[in-house]
Amino acid sequence: MTTPVRRTNPEEPSFESVVKKLIDNDERLTSAEIAALSLAEPEERILFRRYWPEVPAERKAHLLGRMLELAETDANLEFSPLYRIMLADDTAVVRSAAIQGLWENDDPTLIRKLLPMMTDDPDSGVRAAAAEALGRFAMLAEYGKLSPETANALSQSLLDVFDNSGEAIDVRRRALEAAAYLTRPEVREAITDAYDSDNPALRASALFAAGRNLDPSWLETLLDETVSELPELRYEAAVALGEYEDERGVPQLVRLTEDDDTEVRLAAITALGKIGGQDAKRQLEELTQSEDEAVREIAAESLEDLSEASSMLTGEIEAPRHGRSESEEPGDGDDETYSG
Repeated sequence: MTTPVRRTNPEEPSFESVVKKLIDNDERLTSAEIAALSLAEPEERILFRRYWPEVPAERKAHLLGRMLELAETDANLEFSPLYRIMLADDTAVVRSAAIQGLWENDDPTLIRKLLPMMTDDPDSGVRAAAAEALGRFAMLAEYGKLSPETANALSQSLLDVFDNSGEAIDVRRRALEAAAYLTRPEVREAITDAYDSDNPALRASALFAAGRNLDPSWLETLLDETVSELPELRYEAAVALGEYEDERGVPQLVRLTEDDDTEVRLAAITALGKIGGQDAKRQLEELTQSEDEAVREIAAESLEDLSEASSMLTGEIEAPRHGRSESEEPGDGDDETYSG
């Protein structure tokens, strides 16, 4: 991962001048001015925290949108220190966007901020965003990167939100999906409860969660759901089968590449690229000749992924020098766990 570097060109706008412009001027900030907010130093964060409440809500939302756009295209930009301040903003859309900005930040201290947002924020959209963001920390917990106490607290909080029948469905769904990384009996029970419910949205999340949990016992259910009457269930089944990478799913996925629903077709094509094998490859090659442009493009991308994976397995492409060794188990290494 590239480490962001603070710009030092004296001709670039200063952090303080940009903050003042946010407050005193209706003119939108330039890309260079927004970039000046990157990698805020401690004293700059104090300044930002002091003046941010004075910025109009609409201006805040526009700034956040531009920050997210610029950070996607420039690895040197790092706005996490400011996003953390924005988590306490009065406006729900700002809090949600700040959570989105922190999406790739795996600092475990964020758990302390996201957990209460998931349970207590007055806006259900923010609660759902916080629950979704906690998924990456559940994955860290599964890999032994969090202390047992923190992992247990995280798991219990996510499951408590899912079990709360009075909570908004979208929040419950995101909590279940986040918890799904954890291979614990109580998590599998929660996935089963969601699948057995009468709510199609919860059933869809159960299939999505199965694709994260990867318990072998779910494979038959996923295969069965490829013929569901509901396209959202066929879609989630296709996505999850791709995560399992089990060739028993290929025949059903081949059939789904001709599904009436576009999203289901594309999900099946992508899943075939993840699973591989001769039958999957043959189907993808045929689909590159499809009259549907989207189908052709996704099929070509999936074939490319298959080819790259095959080359790596045969040693034609050198593996990353800093990746996990084949003998290293999740949680091994020198990384310290977070004790909460």
